Amino acid sequence: MKVNQKSGRIEPLESLHEVHRFLPEFQKEVSLKFFSIANVGSSEITPVHWTEIADAIEDIYDQFDGFVVIHGTNTMSYTASALSFALQGLSKPIVFTGALMPINDLAGDGRMNLVFAIRTAQLDIAEVCVVLGPHVLRATRTKKVEASFLQTFESPNCAPLADFCREIEIGDHRIVRRKRTLVCKSEFDPNVVLLNVHPGMPEQFLQKVLEAQPHGIVLRTYGPGMLSKILFPWLQKVTEAEIPICITSQALRGKVDLHKYRKQLTLEQMGIISGKNMTFECAMVKMMWALKQAKTPRRIRDLMERSLVGELDD
Repeated sequence: MKVNQKSGRIEPLESLHEVHRFLPEFQKEVSLKFFSIANVGSSEITPVHWTEIADAIEDIYDQFDGFVVIHGTNTMSYTASALSFALQGLSKPIVFTGALMPINDLAGDGRMNLVFAIRTAQLDIAEVCVVLGPHVLRATRTKKVEASFLQTFESPNCAPLADFCREIEIGDHRIVRRKRTLVCKSEFDPNVVLLNVHPGMPEQFLQKVLEAQPHGIVLRTYGPGMLSKILFPWLQKVTEAEIPICITSQALRGKVDLHKYRKQLTLEQMGIISGKNMTFECAMVKMMWALKQAKTPRRIRDLMERSLVGELDD
């Protein structure tokens, strides 16, 4: 984004020449090519856009050594997670970046973030990641936590893949570059709902959710996957309707464990999916993706509970 000096409005960048104008030194270091896919604010992003971005990268995949996706911060975790599932078998990085302030604001974070993102696209990393500031985060583990230049995004349950300090520190847990075959499965089913458990959830509301016939549900629960027994009859109806339901923790660094308490064993017996330590953003996206990859509740559960791109700890 940039500030229009005449109107004062914030507008999208229209061409690569503007990036070169703000970062002329990069013309000597790397060869950049600019593609515009969707000029919309991040709050307007839908799964249709995820598919468009994934398909666009697949079309030009062999022409470049790395990719930088400039995206608004509000829904970046969703889109970056979506590309992680849509584009598997990567042999090069796909780096998401954005900014809280326009790139031509001298006091803003736009230029700095773009520099770190382009540098990340040259590293020995072969996965989708998010870079705002000096930390390189695994896409499927990120959450927007602050409107702060210092720490806009956090990766609660996964250490950074790399850090830009005086020297670049690269984590051993990253996926490295090597020859792989790219597999693009870019379809998503948007008919998934997110519910947040709270004391006194009205039964009428839950019944209306069921009547809406969602194709999948992500339920944010207390701590390690705890919820009131009052909800069990509704959960039984959901599973009888063969609607996959995945539970995640409301705790920032929480992990669902369906074997810890007797009450939770009942959930597992119902066929409830454990989201383990996935973020709810990633769980939502993965459910949308899994619904297009599998037709049976058992197969969807297998996909959801297994780490495919480093999104959870098995």
